[in-house]
Amino acid sequence: MSNSTDTQYHSTVTTPEGDQRAKAMLTTTDDRRDKVILGKPCVIPVLFIPGIMGTNLKKKGSKTIAWRPPNMDARGAANAIGQLFEYLFKGTEQRVKELNTAEAQVDPRGSISVGDSGLPENVLRARGWGTVLRASYHPVMAKLQFNLNELAKFNTATCAAELRAWAANEGQEPPTEWGAISGTALSREEILHAANYQFDVWGGGYNWLESNCDSGAAIRDYIEKIILPYYNEGEEVIVETKDDQPCRIQRTKPVRPLAEKVIVVTHSMGGLVSRSLTEIHQCDKVLGVSHGVQPATGAPDTYKRMRAGAEGIEQLFLGRNAADLTAILTQAQGGMELLPSADYNDGKPWLRVRDKATPEEMDTGSGLTLPQRGDPYGEIYKSPAWYGLVPTENEVLMNPAGGDGKSESSGAKSDDETPRDTLNRVINSVQKFHEAIQGKYKSPTYVHYGEQGMRGEKSKRGGILNSGLMADKSHYSYGQVVWEGSGGSLVPQEGVTLEKDDQNGGIRLSNGTRLSIAGPDAPGDGTVPWQSGAAPGGKAGVELTFGHGQSHPGQYNAEFGYDHQGNYNDPRALYVTLYAIVKIAQNATWHKKEAA
Repeated sequence: MSNSTDTQYHSTVTTPEGDQRAKAMLTTTDDRRDKVILGKPCVIPVLFIPGIMGTNLKKKGSKTIAWRPPNMDARGAANAIGQLFEYLFKGTEQRVKELNTAEAQVDPRGSISVGDSGLPENVLRARGWGTVLRASYHPVMAKLQFNLNELAKFNTATCAAELRAWAANEGQEPPTEWGAISGTALSREEILHAANYQFDVWGGGYNWLESNCDSGAAIRDYIEKIILPYYNEGEEVIVETKDDQPCRIQRTKPVRPLAEKVIVVTHSMGGLVSRSLTEIHQCDKVLGVSHGVQPATGAPDTYKRMRAGAEGIEQLFLGRNAADLTAILTQAQGGMELLPSADYNDGKPWLRVRDKATPEEMDTGSGLTLPQRGDPYGEIYKSPAWYGLVPTENEVLMNPAGGDGKSESSGAKSDDETPRDTLNRVINSVQKFHEAIQGKYKSPTYVHYGEQGMRGEKSKRGGILNSGLMADKSHYSYGQVVWEGSGGSLVPQEGVTLEKDDQNGGIRLSNGTRLSIAGPDAPGDGTVPWQSGAAPGGKAGVELTFGHGQSHPGQYNAEFGYDHQGNYNDPRALYVTLYAIVKIAQNATWHKKEAA
């Protein structure tokens, strides 16, 4: 028999039901060794909330796909090409019919990539991974699942905890090396405290067509009625699959709560959903939040897209021109809430008209500059003028499929409501939402954003095999939208109307002036400009803000910045998220409670 003083250790494994179990052999009665199970019964769920269009949608009450974003990775290449051709031949009316706000719901049947998670596919599907875009989100979700549960391990030889993987390497470096202007490295005590918990990563898909206020309420219900009861009450989680065999997971009901709150991680518009969750709906089951590339005060790119369509390959999926984007977004309040809010860039004007022949440094600003009174809703979004979000001449672009454009939060549509009335009603709801979350953040909150202009000379060439082929030369974003032109008069005039619009950013006015939308001007991530990404800095509840790009401090910012959709594939974003989660976990205390 082994020495009677030797302790026998047993590790746990994750069962197909998502529970933790350990196996041990029975021993004889004279074997008095201590039998220790190295398990973590207490859990901190991590809920990942994706950006706009990053959630799979289907028609309510059916199996018909309404929106399945293309997975632009090696595994999804063939399917993505097929989707490209499918979208290419779809008209605006068909797109709008498929993306009807009131008829859409979250679709959990998307493909799963287990990656580095170490968990079986059925557990990940039950945790909502099938609701979110696989190529953009599953890799980082898997890395979070792995690294958070490998922070430290008990060494049976030394009877001491040892830091592992990320915690023993990048986790020992201070935030100032990763884009923050202050902050200290994680201490051993902080890491070990977090390591007391099991971290389970969940996907938080939502109907991105409806208001982010409604989505925040849906996420609250998901947390309070699905996630936490699964751990604390032994409730079964049942998720639909594409083969009609529901995916089910269930744990044994514990004698005390094992998961009291969740940590929220967001991407892009998911940050607005999260702020709705905590600041409007006052959900008290959130321990803290980590935001990634959030358009915290909106993005002028939304206005640009509604007047000119999306850019690059996104045109085929998001909208080829103003007709596509106007038709979709004017009946999808969630997307409209990405418009710049009144506090965007501290209320400074962001919509301009200028003479293309005049150098920027010599421009006296005599052309149109809005908003002048700090009211983009009335001055731009509701305006029927040629520079408005939807000029009178473009009202015909709204709702070509004949729907009512109604979202649950934007009020009822009367029978005699005109397209302009419909737009104004939605804009009123957008303004109400913006005001409800303005400057408000859950404490504690951590933020990271991109601020990259041109590619620095010393950075890697990027592109295919780092050859420079197909590499981004910059990540400029629309910090402002500038209509450039010549002829006629660039000074605001009464009675000037929109005479011709090519729906790709080129127009001719009734006074003969020809204008086109200039290119992006502000460092950012290609979508969100620094003015919006950095906006949470200094606000109550925000603990630390990380700026990523070659103008920011830290050795890792020597590399070229990331693009908006792929930001979580960048090691800087992974560092911030892991750092934030460990910091937020310091407020978790339920593993110390005595069993009932």
